[in-house]
Amino acid sequence: MGDTTDSKSLELRVINDDPRGPLVQLVVAWLRFQNRFERRTSETLAKHGLTRSQFDVLATLWHGDGIHQQELAQRLLVTKGNVVGLVDRVSAAGWVERRPDPDDRRVHRLYLTEKGREIVAKAFPDIVGLNQKIFGTLNEAELKTLNTLVNRLEDACQKSK
Repeated sequence: MGDTTDSKSLELRVINDDPRGPLVQLVVAWLRFQNRFERRTSETLAKHGLTRSQFDVLATLWHGDGIHQQELAQRLLVTKGNVVGLVDRVSAAGWVERRPDPDDRRVHRLYLTEKGREIVAKAFPDIVGLNQKIFGTLNEAELKTLNTLVNRLEDACQKSK
C-alpha cells in the first residue's frame, strides 16, 4: 500500500485562507508574533549580556527596588522558587544585592547595585527602540485598541484558572 497523499495537500495553507476561521487564524498569527517578538527581544538583550529573565528582574528593580523576593515573584508572574534562582544569578553577576529587612529578619530586600543600574540603563533604550520600531507601525488609536483588547484577554486568562 503506497502513500496516496497528494503532495499539494501537504503544503501549508496560507493563514488568511484557513477554513477553520478567524480564531485559528488569530492564534497562529499571535504565536508567530510572540515567537518573533521574544526572539528579537532576546537578541537585543544578548548584546548587553542579558537574558530576558535577567532583564525583567533588573528592570523591575530599576523602577523601584527594595522589594522582597515574594513581591518580585508576583510582579514577574513566576513562582518563588523561580525567583530565587533568578536572584541568585543576577546577584552572582554583581547586579543585585540582597539586604536584610530591618523589620523582619526572615525577609531580604532586593536592591540594584551600581553595576546593575548601569547595565539596565544601557539595555533599556535598545528595548524601547525595538518596541518603537515594532509597535510604531500602529497609530495611536490602534495602540489604544490593542491595549484594551490585550487587557481583556489578560483578564480572561486570569479568570480561566
